[in-house]
Amino acid sequence: MKTEAAKCAAEIRKYLKTKGVKASVRSENYSMGDSVRVNIKQIIDPKVLNEIKLETSKYEYGHFDGMQDLYEYSNVNPDIPQTKFLFVQYDWKVEDAFVEAVIPALKTKVEFDDRDADFEYKRLARGVLHGSDWASFCSFDDLKDSAQEEAA
Repeated sequence: MKTEAAKCAAEIRKYLKTKGVKASVRSENYSMGDSVRVNIKQIIDPKVLNEIKLETSKYEYGHFDGMQDLYEYSNVNPDIPQTKFLFVQYDWKVEDAFVEAVIPALKTKVEFDDRDADFEYKRLARGVLHGSDWASFCSFDDLKDSAQEEAA
């Protein structure tokens, strides 16, 4: 018999398949809870990533409130399988490869003068990948093309 987290992971896998997104979806059960981890294995448009996060958020019971040190069940839906914690993120190898590939293109668009310039370029590249508003001066599509050219 499947656990609730395993059922939740299966539903998320089906959803990602309809979107054409390659990902690893794993469930885990432990004392006092369970979780589902979604590791995306390909670079996708930040809008699609945010859409995936929004659509899969229904599979999470609630959220942890660190100020009160308690879990709040604010999203319970008995009609679908749910998990206590849901993490949707890029596989770190995929994200790091993208970041390293787009840094040369970023250096042509913005210049950092301080000693932490490498850190700032990496932060900026991750911001573009995840769709952060402060990275709006540089389009994801431009950087994606640069990353593909760098890889070739």
